[in-house]
Amino acid sequence: MSANDVGVRSNGQARPIGVKWRALVAKSVAPVGFLIFFLTAWHFLPRFVDVPSYVLPELKEVVRALFDPDATGRYLSNAVYTLTEAGVGLLIGATAGLVIGVLLSEVTLLYRTFYPYIVAIQSIPKVALAPLFVIWFGFGIASKIVVVVLLTFFPVLVNTINGLKSVDPDQVDLFRANGASRSQMRLKLLLPAALPSIFTGLEIAVVMAMLGAIVGEFVGAQNGLGVLILQAQFKMQTAAVFALLIILSCIGITLNYCVRAIRRRVVFWVPGEKG
Repeated sequence: MSANDVGVRSNGQARPIGVKWRALVAKSVAPVGFLIFFLTAWHFLPRFVDVPSYVLPELKEVVRALFDPDATGRYLSNAVYTLTEAGVGLLIGATAGLVIGVLLSEVTLLYRTFYPYIVAIQSIPKVALAPLFVIWFGFGIASKIVVVVLLTFFPVLVNTINGLKSVDPDQVDLFRANGASRSQMRLKLLLPAALPSIFTGLEIAVVMAMLGAIVGEFVGAQNGLGVLILQAQFKMQTAAVFALLIILSCIGITLNYCVRAIRRRVVFWVPGEKG
């Protein structure tokens, strides 16, 4: 076997690269097969049932709208605007959720005092709050970021608290018996043990970030993919609406895979994370 056909395991043992590719292909068969079936059905269904194009456009019309040279610039610039809203809001919301989650998990009085109010705020539909944010913060990017912060804060908060509270008490007692300080216990035991749960919250928060940005743009905005969707809908350009939805799906999938890739790198000691 040549050197190009052999990989190296982390423990120094050789592993055929062909095995890795076969495993990758095996995992891809089902999703790729379903995608081919879905696109084939989409291609023939509108003709077969004679649905008007403004209700369900043909696949070729959506592809034409997606790769329209005249619209590419608008798609790109507005996608960057939406990603900026989602990214900034996610950064603020996730950081706040992590920090406040650590505080609430360690200080029982704070948890009992503020957690019910946090749940109450989270229970309010953000669509109902978005018009208020537009009034308070204007039609610019600030109001959209606030919506994203509220949507991304709670998943990270809850998963941080659950992860910190699920640490094995025997490990905590072992650290205390060895004279570990509170900061050492937090950095070397509590946070590492809670990382899988925290990353689960981040995966949810990434999806909610895009949702929050689009919801905010629906309520009132001047730029963004949500604005383009509303404009296309108003003009009855259903193919353009589907094209924009495809763009949003691709962005969401890419962001989710980025978080999962980081998770596999960071929490590599958890069984199944490196697979």
